[in-house]
Amino acid sequence: MSTAPRRGRPLLAGLELLAYLFWAGCDAVLAMNYVGFWVPSGAVYGLLVAGVVLLRYRTGSTALPVAVVAYGLSAAGSVAGLVTGGIPFLSLTELFALAVVTVSVVRTAPVRVVLATAVVSLCLIVGMPLLRVPDIDREVFASLTVVGWAGTMVVATAARELWQRRSARLAQARNDERLELARELHDTVAHHVTAIVVAAQAGVVVAGSRPEEAGRALEAIERAGAEALDGMRRMVGVLRSGAGDDTGDGAERTPGHGLDDIDDVVARFDPDGGRTRLEVAPEVRTARLGPAVAATAFRVVREALTNVHRHAPGASRVSVGVHLQAGRLVTVVHNDGTGTENPLRDPGGYGLAGMRERVEALGGSLHAGADGPGRWIVVAEVPVGGGR
Repeated sequence: MSTAPRRGRPLLAGLELLAYLFWAGCDAVLAMNYVGFWVPSGAVYGLLVAGVVLLRYRTGSTALPVAVVAYGLSAAGSVAGLVTGGIPFLSLTELFALAVVTVSVVRTAPVRVVLATAVVSLCLIVGMPLLRVPDIDREVFASLTVVGWAGTMVVATAARELWQRRSARLAQARNDERLELARELHDTVAHHVTAIVVAAQAGVVVAGSRPEEAGRALEAIERAGAEALDGMRRMVGVLRSGAGDDTGDGAERTPGHGLDDIDDVVARFDPDGGRTRLEVAPEVRTARLGPAVAATAFRVVREALTNVHRHAPGASRVSVGVHLQAGRLVTVVHNDGTGTENPLRDPGGYGLAGMRERVEALGGSLHAGADGPGRWIVVAEVPVGGGR
Protein backbone atom coordinates (compact mmCIF):
# COMPACT_ATOMS: atom_id res chain seq x y z
CA MET A 1 0.00 0.00 0.00
CA SER A 2 1.34 3.41 -0.86
CA THR A 3 -0.44 5.40 1.76
CA ALA A 4 -1.50 4.84 5.27
CA PRO A 5 -5.18 5.16 6.18
CA ARG A 6 -6.09 8.54 7.55
CA ARG A 7 -7.87 7.93 10.82
CA GLY A 8 -8.69 11.62 11.28
CA ARG A 9 -11.02 11.83 8.26
CA PRO A 10 -14.08 10.12 9.84
CA LEU A 11 -13.73 12.31 12.94
CA LEU A 12 -13.44 15.47 10.87
CA ALA A 13 -16.45 14.45 8.80
CA GLY A 14 -18.45 13.87 11.99
CA LEU A 15 -17.49 17.23 13.46
CA GLU A 16 -18.32 18.95 10.20
CA LEU A 17 -21.72 17.25 10.07
CA LEU A 18 -22.47 18.43 13.63
CA ALA A 19 -21.57 21.99 12.60
CA TYR A 20 -23.97 21.79 9.65
CA LEU A 21 -26.75 20.53 11.88
CA PHE A 22 -26.09 23.41 14.29
CA TRP A 23 -26.36 26.00 11.54
CA ALA A 24 -29.43 24.26 10.12
CA GLY A 25 -31.00 24.60 13.58
CA CYS A 26 -30.15 28.30 13.53
CA ASP A 27 -31.81 28.59 10.12
CA ALA A 28 -34.93 26.91 11.50
CA VAL A 29 -35.08 29.22 14.52
CA LEU A 30 -34.63 32.32 12.36
CA ALA A 31 -37.33 31.08 9.99
CA MET A 32 -39.77 31.12 12.91
CA ASN A 33 -38.99 34.77 13.71
CA TYR A 34 -38.40 36.32 10.32
CA VAL A 35 -40.51 36.30 7.21
CA GLY A 36 -39.38 36.61 3.62
CA PHE A 37 -35.73 35.74 3.43
CA TRP A 38 -35.58 33.02 6.14
CA VAL A 39 -37.97 30.21 5.31
CA PRO A 40 -37.90 26.50 6.21
CA SER A 41 -36.88 25.58 2.68
CA GLY A 42 -33.71 27.61 3.19
CA ALA A 43 -32.45 25.20 5.82
CA VAL A 44 -33.22 22.26 3.53
CA TYR A 45 -31.37 23.85 0.63
CA GLY A 46 -28.44 24.65 2.90
CA LEU A 47 -28.26 21.01 4.00
CA LEU A 48 -28.26 19.98 0.34
CA VAL A 49 -25.19 22.12 -0.34
CA ALA A 50 -23.59 20.84 2.88
CA GLY A 51 -24.29 17.26 1.82
CA VAL A 52 -22.44 17.82 -1.43
CA VAL A 53 -19.45 19.21 0.48
CA LEU A 54 -19.47 16.23 2.85
CA LEU A 55 -19.37 13.81 -0.08
CA ARG A 56 -15.65 14.48 -0.47
CA TYR A 57 -15.05 12.33 2.60
CA ARG A 58 -17.10 9.45 1.22
CA THR A 59 -15.81 9.50 -2.36
CA GLY A 60 -12.24 10.51 -1.62
CA SER A 61 -12.55 13.18 -4.31
CA THR A 62 -10.32 16.22 -4.35
CA ALA A 63 -11.89 19.39 -3.04
CA LEU A 64 -12.02 21.22 -6.38
CA PRO A 65 -14.74 19.16 -8.16
CA VAL A 66 -16.83 19.20 -4.98
CA ALA A 67 -16.39 22.98 -4.75
CA VAL A 68 -17.54 23.41 -8.36
CA VAL A 69 -20.78 21.53 -7.62
CA ALA A 70 -21.37 23.35 -4.32
CA TYR A 71 -20.69 26.74 -5.91
CA GLY A 72 -23.03 25.86 -8.76
CA LEU A 73 -25.88 24.95 -6.41
CA SER A 74 -25.43 28.15 -4.43
CA ALA A 75 -25.30 30.27 -7.57
CA ALA A 76 -28.44 28.55 -8.86
CA GLY A 77 -30.32 29.53 -5.69
CA SER A 78 -29.25 33.15 -5.97
CA VAL A 79 -29.94 33.38 -9.70
CA ALA A 80 -33.39 31.89 -9.14
CA GLY A 81 -34.19 34.78 -6.84
CA LEU A 82 -32.92 37.30 -9.37
CA VAL A 83 -34.83 35.79 -12.29
CA THR A 84 -38.11 35.33 -10.49
CA GLY A 85 -37.93 38.67 -8.78
CA GLY A 86 -38.72 37.03 -5.47
CA ILE A 87 -36.69 36.58 -2.31
CA PRO A 88 -36.09 32.82 -2.04
CA PHE A 89 -34.18 32.37 1.22
CA LEU A 90 -30.95 32.96 3.12
CA SER A 91 -29.16 30.00 4.72
CA LEU A 92 -26.40 30.08 7.33
CA THR A 93 -25.81 26.38 6.64
CA GLU A 94 -25.14 27.14 2.99
CA LEU A 95 -22.76 29.98 3.86
CA PHE A 96 -20.80 27.75 6.24
CA ALA A 97 -20.59 24.96 3.65
CA LEU A 98 -19.22 27.41 1.08
CA ALA A 99 -16.63 28.58 3.61
CA VAL A 100 -15.57 24.99 4.37
CA VAL A 101 -15.15 23.96 0.76
CA THR A 102 -13.29 27.19 0.03
CA VAL A 103 -10.77 26.40 2.77
CA SER A 104 -10.41 22.84 1.42
CA VAL A 105 -9.58 24.07 -2.07
CA VAL A 106 -7.24 26.90 -1.07
CA ARG A 107 -5.30 24.58 1.25
CA THR A 108 -3.76 22.43 -1.51
CA ALA A 109 -4.63 23.90 -4.92
CA PRO A 110 -2.19 25.64 -7.30
CA VAL A 111 -1.93 29.42 -7.03
CA ARG A 112 -4.09 30.10 -10.10
CA VAL A 113 -6.87 27.90 -8.75
CA VAL A 114 -6.57 29.61 -5.36
CA LEU A 115 -7.05 33.05 -6.93
CA ALA A 116 -10.03 31.89 -8.96
CA THR A 117 -11.56 30.23 -5.88
CA ALA A 118 -11.14 33.42 -3.86
CA VAL A 119 -12.95 35.48 -6.50
CA VAL A 120 -15.78 32.98 -7.00
CA SER A 121 -16.32 32.47 -3.27
CA LEU A 122 -16.38 36.24 -2.75
CA CYS A 123 -19.05 36.67 -5.41
CA LEU A 124 -21.18 33.84 -4.04
CA ILE A 125 -20.87 34.53 -0.32
CA VAL A 126 -21.28 38.31 -0.59
CA GLY A 127 -23.70 38.10 -3.48
CA MET A 128 -26.09 35.80 -1.61
CA PRO A 129 -27.58 38.50 0.67
CA LEU A 130 -27.56 41.02 -2.17
CA LEU A 131 -29.86 38.78 -4.19
CA ARG A 132 -31.85 37.11 -1.40
CA VAL A 133 -32.38 39.79 1.27
CA PRO A 134 -34.88 42.69 1.10
CA ASP A 135 -33.49 46.16 0.41
CA ILE A 136 -33.96 47.30 4.00
CA ASP A 137 -31.58 44.64 5.36
CA ARG A 138 -29.33 44.10 2.38
CA GLU A 139 -26.40 46.31 3.43
CA VAL A 140 -26.24 44.82 6.92
CA PHE A 141 -26.12 41.24 5.70
CA ALA A 142 -23.69 42.10 2.89
CA SER A 143 -21.30 43.64 5.43
CA LEU A 144 -21.49 40.55 7.62
CA THR A 145 -20.78 38.21 4.72
CA VAL A 146 -17.77 40.30 3.68
CA VAL A 147 -16.36 39.83 7.17
CA GLY A 148 -17.18 36.12 6.99
CA TRP A 149 -15.46 35.75 3.62
CA ALA A 150 -12.37 37.57 4.89
CA GLY A 151 -12.23 35.26 7.91
CA THR A 152 -12.56 32.26 5.61
CA MET A 153 -9.60 33.39 3.52
CA VAL A 154 -7.49 33.98 6.64
CA VAL A 155 -8.21 30.44 7.85
CA ALA A 156 -7.60 29.04 4.36
CA THR A 157 -4.27 30.86 4.05
CA ALA A 158 -3.12 29.57 7.44
CA ALA A 159 -4.15 26.02 6.51
CA ARG A 160 -2.28 26.34 3.21
CA GLU A 161 0.89 27.48 5.00
CA LEU A 162 0.73 24.52 7.39
CA TRP A 163 0.14 22.11 4.50
CA GLN A 164 3.07 23.50 2.52
CA ARG A 165 5.38 23.22 5.52
CA ARG A 166 4.32 19.66 6.12
CA SER A 167 4.72 18.78 2.44
CA ALA A 168 8.23 20.22 2.49
CA ARG A 169 9.14 18.14 5.55
CA LEU A 170 7.71 15.00 3.96
CA ALA A 171 9.63 15.65 0.77
CA GLN A 172 12.80 16.14 2.78
CA ALA A 173 12.20 12.91 4.70
CA ARG A 174 11.70 10.99 1.45
CA ASN A 175 14.78 12.57 -0.10
CA ASP A 176 16.88 11.77 2.96
CA GLU A 177 15.77 8.15 2.75
CA ARG A 178 16.67 8.00 -0.94
CA LEU A 179 20.13 9.29 -0.14
CA GLU A 180 20.54 6.85 2.72
CA LEU A 181 19.47 3.97 0.50
CA ALA A 182 21.90 5.14 -2.17
CA ARG A 183 24.67 5.21 0.41
CA GLU A 184 23.93 1.68 1.55
CA LEU A 185 23.71 0.39 -2.00
CA HIS A 186 26.94 2.16 -2.85
CA ASP A 187 28.72 0.74 0.18
CA THR A 188 27.51 -2.78 -0.56
CA VAL A 189 28.35 -2.71 -4.25
CA ALA A 190 31.66 -0.97 -3.62
CA HIS A 191 32.60 -3.61 -1.06
CA HIS A 192 31.97 -6.49 -3.45
CA VAL A 193 33.30 -4.82 -6.57
CA THR A 194 36.53 -3.96 -4.75
CA ALA A 195 36.93 -7.63 -3.88
CA ILE A 196 36.44 -8.50 -7.55
CA VAL A 197 39.07 -5.99 -8.61
CA VAL A 198 41.57 -7.32 -6.08
CA ALA A 199 40.94 -10.92 -7.14
CA ALA A 200 41.27 -9.99 -10.77
CA GLN A 201 44.55 -8.21 -10.14
CA ALA A 202 45.89 -11.27 -8.36
CA GLY A 203 44.66 -13.43 -11.23
CA VAL A 204 46.58 -11.32 -13.72
CA VAL A 205 49.80 -12.00 -11.81
CA VAL A 206 49.14 -15.73 -11.60
CA ALA A 207 48.17 -15.90 -15.24
CA GLY A 208 51.69 -14.88 -16.20
CA SER A 209 52.67 -18.53 -16.29
CA ARG A 210 49.44 -19.63 -18.00
CA PRO A 211 47.97 -19.31 -21.48
CA GLU A 212 47.66 -15.78 -22.80
CA GLU A 213 43.87 -16.04 -23.16
CA ALA A 214 43.42 -16.44 -19.42
CA GLY A 215 45.52 -13.36 -18.78
CA ARG A 216 43.44 -11.26 -21.16
CA ALA A 217 40.23 -12.49 -19.52
CA LEU A 218 41.47 -11.51 -16.10
CA GLU A 219 42.52 -8.10 -17.39
CA ALA A 220 39.02 -7.61 -18.77
CA ILE A 221 37.53 -8.50 -15.40
CA GLU A 222 39.79 -6.00 -13.70
CA ARG A 223 38.94 -3.27 -16.17
CA ALA A 224 35.19 -3.87 -15.96
CA GLY A 225 35.22 -3.98 -12.19
CA ALA A 226 37.24 -0.78 -11.90
CA GLU A 227 34.91 1.03 -14.32
CA ALA A 228 31.82 -0.14 -12.45
CA LEU A 229 33.25 1.05 -9.15
CA ASP A 230 34.22 4.43 -10.57
CA GLY A 231 30.80 4.89 -12.17
CA MET A 232 29.03 4.02 -8.92
CA ARG A 233 31.14 6.50 -7.00
CA ARG A 234 30.35 9.29 -9.45
CA MET A 235 26.62 8.55 -9.44
CA VAL A 236 26.25 8.45 -5.67
CA GLY A 237 28.58 11.43 -5.36
CA VAL A 238 26.04 13.50 -7.30
CA LEU A 239 23.25 12.35 -4.98
CA ARG A 240 25.23 13.09 -1.85
CA SER A 241 26.33 16.53 -2.97
CA GLY A 242 22.73 17.71 -2.67
CA ALA A 243 22.70 16.73 0.98
CA GLY A 244 26.07 18.25 1.78
CA ASP A 245 27.65 14.83 2.38
CA ASP A 246 31.05 14.12 0.91
CA THR A 247 31.20 10.88 -0.97
CA GLY A 248 34.49 9.82 0.49
CA ASP A 249 36.04 6.47 -0.19
CA GLY A 250 32.95 4.27 -0.11
CA ALA A 251 34.96 1.20 -1.08
CA GLU A 252 36.62 1.23 2.31
CA ARG A 253 33.34 1.09 4.19
CA THR A 254 31.31 -2.01 4.93
CA PRO A 255 27.54 -2.50 4.56
CA GLY A 256 25.30 -1.08 7.28
CA HIS A 257 22.77 -2.70 9.58
CA GLY A 258 21.12 -6.05 8.86
CA LEU A 259 18.84 -8.65 10.37
CA ASP A 260 21.22 -9.49 13.19
CA ASP A 261 20.93 -5.92 14.47
CA ILE A 262 17.15 -6.25 14.98
CA ASP A 263 17.79 -8.21 18.19
CA ASP A 264 19.81 -5.30 19.58
CA VAL A 265 17.12 -2.77 18.65
CA VAL A 266 14.43 -4.79 20.40
CA ALA A 267 16.67 -5.28 23.44
CA ARG A 268 17.28 -1.54 23.72
CA PHE A 269 13.57 -0.81 23.32
CA ASP A 270 12.57 -3.29 26.03
CA PRO A 271 15.59 -4.17 28.21
CA ASP A 272 13.51 -6.30 30.59
CA GLY A 273 11.83 -8.19 27.76
CA GLY A 274 8.51 -8.10 29.57
CA ARG A 275 6.32 -6.57 26.89
CA THR A 276 8.08 -7.19 23.56
CA ARG A 277 8.17 -10.44 21.62
CA LEU A 278 10.57 -10.90 18.70
CA GLU A 279 10.08 -13.69 16.20
CA VAL A 280 12.47 -14.10 13.26
CA ALA A 281 11.64 -17.16 11.21
CA PRO A 282 14.51 -19.70 10.93
CA GLU A 283 14.39 -19.56 7.13
CA VAL A 284 15.01 -15.81 7.34
CA ARG A 285 18.19 -16.34 9.35
CA THR A 286 19.60 -18.66 6.69
CA ALA A 287 18.23 -16.95 3.56
CA ARG A 288 20.50 -15.12 1.15
CA LEU A 289 18.95 -11.67 1.22
CA GLY A 290 20.03 -8.59 -0.64
CA PRO A 291 21.92 -6.29 1.75
CA ALA A 292 19.48 -3.45 1.10
CA VAL A 293 16.57 -5.78 1.92
CA ALA A 294 18.04 -6.77 5.27
CA ALA A 295 18.91 -3.15 6.05
CA THR A 296 15.35 -2.09 5.21
CA ALA A 297 13.86 -4.66 7.60
CA PHE A 298 16.13 -3.30 10.33
CA ARG A 299 15.17 0.31 9.58
CA VAL A 300 11.44 -0.47 9.55
CA VAL A 301 11.66 -2.19 12.95
CA ARG A 302 13.69 0.66 14.40
CA GLU A 303 11.32 3.35 13.09
CA ALA A 304 8.21 1.46 14.22
CA LEU A 305 9.57 0.91 17.74
CA THR A 306 10.57 4.57 17.89
CA ASN A 307 6.99 5.53 17.06
CA VAL A 308 5.69 3.17 19.75
CA HIS A 309 7.95 4.88 22.27
CA ARG A 310 6.80 8.34 21.18
CA HIS A 311 3.10 7.85 20.57
CA ALA A 312 2.15 4.80 22.63
CA PRO A 313 4.41 4.82 25.69
CA GLY A 314 1.76 2.88 27.62
CA ALA A 315 1.81 -0.08 25.23
CA SER A 316 1.80 -3.32 27.20
CA ARG A 317 2.29 -5.69 24.27
CA VAL A 318 4.58 -5.17 21.29
CA SER A 319 5.35 -7.90 18.77
CA VAL A 320 8.03 -7.85 16.05
CA GLY A 321 7.98 -10.52 13.36
CA VAL A 322 10.18 -11.12 10.31
CA HIS A 323 9.39 -13.97 7.93
CA LEU A 324 9.44 -14.98 4.28
CA GLN A 325 6.27 -15.19 2.25
CA ALA A 326 6.01 -15.84 -1.48
CA GLY A 327 9.47 -14.55 -2.23
CA ARG A 328 9.07 -11.44 -0.09
CA LEU A 329 10.57 -10.49 3.25
CA VAL A 330 7.67 -9.45 5.50
CA THR A 331 8.36 -7.33 8.56
CA VAL A 332 5.50 -6.76 11.02
CA VAL A 333 5.46 -4.57 14.14
CA HIS A 334 2.25 -4.63 16.16
CA ASN A 335 1.41 -2.85 19.41
CA ASP A 336 -1.47 -1.90 21.66
CA GLY A 337 -1.77 1.18 23.85
CA THR A 338 -2.70 3.67 21.11
CA GLY A 339 -5.94 4.72 22.78
CA THR A 340 -4.40 7.89 24.23
CA GLU A 341 -3.06 9.10 20.90
CA ASN A 342 -4.36 12.24 19.27
CA PRO A 343 -6.83 10.87 16.70
CA LEU A 344 -6.04 13.75 14.37
CA ARG A 345 -2.32 12.92 14.24
CA ASP A 346 -1.27 11.80 10.80
CA PRO A 347 -0.26 8.13 11.10
CA GLY A 348 2.08 8.48 8.17
CA GLY A 349 4.69 10.57 10.03
CA TYR A 350 7.91 11.78 8.49
CA GLY A 351 9.86 8.70 9.61
CA LEU A 352 7.29 6.36 8.12
CA ALA A 353 7.18 8.49 4.97
CA GLY A 354 10.90 7.91 4.60
CA MET A 355 10.46 4.19 5.24
CA ARG A 356 7.76 4.03 2.59
CA GLU A 357 10.11 5.70 0.11
CA ARG A 358 12.81 3.14 0.91
CA VAL A 359 10.48 0.14 0.71
CA GLU A 360 8.88 1.24 -2.56
CA ALA A 361 12.32 1.95 -4.06
CA LEU A 362 13.05 -1.77 -3.59
CA GLY A 363 9.77 -2.80 -5.24
CA GLY A 364 7.91 -3.42 -1.98
CA SER A 365 5.02 -1.91 -0.05
CA LEU A 366 4.45 -0.50 3.42
CA HIS A 367 1.24 -0.23 5.41
CA ALA A 368 0.83 1.61 8.70
CA GLY A 369 -2.55 1.98 10.35
CA ALA A 370 -5.03 1.00 13.01
CA ASP A 371 -5.58 -2.71 13.62
CA GLY A 372 -8.64 -2.58 15.82
CA PRO A 373 -9.49 -0.48 18.89
CA GLY A 374 -6.34 0.77 20.56
CA ARG A 375 -4.00 -1.23 18.31
CA TRP A 376 -1.52 -0.21 15.62
CA ILE A 377 0.35 -2.21 13.01
CA VAL A 378 3.18 -1.59 10.55
CA VAL A 379 3.72 -4.10 7.74
CA ALA A 380 6.56 -3.88 5.21
CA GLU A 381 6.98 -6.31 2.32
CA VAL A 382 10.09 -6.29 0.14
CA PRO A 383 11.10 -8.74 -2.62
CA VAL A 384 14.03 -10.80 -1.34
CA GLY A 385 16.03 -9.98 -4.45
CA GLY A 386 15.73 -6.21 -4.00
CA GLY A 387 19.00 -4.40 -3.60
CA ARG A 388 21.24 -7.31 -4.54
